[in-house]
Amino acid sequence: MKNLSKEELLSRLEAINRSNAIIYFDLKGYILGVNDIFLKAMGYREEEHQEVIGKHHSMFVCEDYAKSSEYEKFWDILRSGKYYQGEFERIKRDGSLINLQATYNPIFDEGGTITKIMKIATDITPIVKSKQHIEAINRSTASIVFNTDGFVLDANTLFLSTMGYGSSERDKVIGKHHSVFVSYEYSKSDEYKKFWEQLRSGKSFDGTFKRIKVNNDIVYLKATYNPVFDSKGNVIEVIKFASDVTESVKDKNEIDALSEKLKDELDKSEQLKNSIEIEKNAALNDLDTMIKKSQSELIKVIVKCALAVIIGVGVVTTCLYWLAMLTGKDTQIIGSTWSNMFSVLLTNAFSIVGTIMGIKYATQESGKEKKLT
Repeated sequence: MKNLSKEELLSRLEAINRSNAIIYFDLKGYILGVNDIFLKAMGYREEEHQEVIGKHHSMFVCEDYAKSSEYEKFWDILRSGKYYQGEFERIKRDGSLINLQATYNPIFDEGGTITKIMKIATDITPIVKSKQHIEAINRSTASIVFNTDGFVLDANTLFLSTMGYGSSERDKVIGKHHSVFVSYEYSKSDEYKKFWEQLRSGKSFDGTFKRIKVNNDIVYLKATYNPVFDSKGNVIEVIKFASDVTESVKDKNEIDALSEKLKDELDKSEQLKNSIEIEKNAALNDLDTMIKKSQSELIKVIVKCALAVIIGVGVVTTCLYWLAMLTGKDTQIIGSTWSNMFSVLLTNAFSIVGTIMGIKYATQESGKEKKLT
């Protein structure tokens, strides 16, 4: 590489200064200068250069680290003329954390002596947080990544465990097609083909999916299939996040089965109730018929008895009357006596008949009430 002129060096340095956070330190770690981008990244206003110039680098790190041998070694390396690069967690003005991708570059004078340290940094906090979020998801959620043809690119430990693989058996999954997790019949269906066509088109899916573990056991996954897009909007991957809900599905299936069984039992109970009602009504009708028939027969017997009593009384009274006539007794007295007896007996006979008719009438009215009921 050719030697650059002073003007070219300054031009390049100016370009770096416009796009990166830059800060300068002396060899003891005190701040010599800082650009606006660095100030803004650390929570300062552009005009607040004097708030940091002259302060020590340790103001950007935690107190324990600033007092550690590791921190002292860090500065010994820089003072020795070696550059240092990596990802660094630093503290902003308000006490919040910032993650910087940075290089610490020793600057030499014409004689080769180190005069200061220039740090060039980029704020990568959003990227680090995204990684942390993904790591958090990986710790709590089964995830697997497919290419657009359905072949496995990666799978986390939780997904491997969910599907019956050991944590060290990732190589048994990588490169395999998604179809290893579904039934053979479904993998050959138009529905399955359409499923992957829609994922390739950018459509996401969520729901409960029936899948097959490595030992052929059934597992139910509450999952989302999420297409991943590049900067041009093309689908490049599909990432699936899943939770094992097998026990919940089994419980639901058992509840559904019990509910169906209960429904059947209720239907049978209703049928039995209707059958009993029919039998009861039939029995009541038969009983009513029997009662009516018995009452009719009883009335006939009582009427016959009443008529017999009336006739008997009449015959006896007549005989007594003629007896009195033959014996010469006072016919008026005998006639009056037996006439009274005949009248009483006749009244009683008609009373019996009246009672019988009352019973019959009451029975008829009761029958009408039953019909109305």
